[in-house]
Amino acid sequence: MDGIGFNMVASGSAGNCSLIWDGEDLLIIDMGISRKRLNRRIEELKVARSQKSLFISHEHSDHCSGVKNLKTKPDFDIYTREMTGYAAGLRDFYRINGETVIGNFRIRAINVSHDASDPVGYVVESSRMKISVVSDLGVVSPELLEYIKGSDILALESNHDEEMLRNGPYPVSLKNRISGRFGHLSNDQTADVLEKVVQPDTRIVLTHLSQKNNLPDLALEKARTRLADKQILYRSLECATQENGSSLYFLEI
Repeated sequence: MDGIGFNMVASGSAGNCSLIWDGEDLLIIDMGISRKRLNRRIEELKVARSQKSLFISHEHSDHCSGVKNLKTKPDFDIYTREMTGYAAGLRDFYRINGETVIGNFRIRAINVSHDASDPVGYVVESSRMKISVVSDLGVVSPELLEYIKGSDILALESNHDEEMLRNGPYPVSLKNRISGRFGHLSNDQTADVLEKVVQPDTRIVLTHLSQKNNLPDLALEKARTRLADKQILYRSLECATQENGSSLYFLEI
């Protein structure tokens, strides 16, 4: 296959998982879903024979429940930060700090601000494309902005609507955690990021929407309005869901 595919299998507080692949390698970004569901999607995409590698962003169960305390050896290598691996109870994994090369892909782990041991977002590049998968962060650093700028596919958290969170059912302590610098990005914060990093060929996937404190229409409208106001062009915009993930993307190279 002369190209690179991207599909988010699931996105939300009940489980997250994204797939990036070419004709030789399959990268799995997070595995907060069952191995059965993951394997079914891999079979549907006809990439089951690819060499598989799993990259874990942090140890919270919605990002790594599928590999916590594995009793049998998986058919993929696992990469994550050292503290994350220990916190997730992983027995065998590769430590990732800066950049790792697998086949035609360069995978970079970028520090993010979240209440986990050593959380990261991932930027995956080849010679002619960039895919960024970033969620679970309360603020966006200048370093992260620089790395995700100009992504061909940008999968970025748009977790909550500030008014819905403020007036919602959660206790004050949880509201403060979500809206704090080690929590999650609001629709407004995500719009701030988009106007700084989006380019005409960027395909935007809004991820990790809260089921209680957000609505897809609110997240989409906030992003669309901000980009239109700034006269910023982009290729496409959608919200990934818990049940159906994202659209299937294919980048010709």
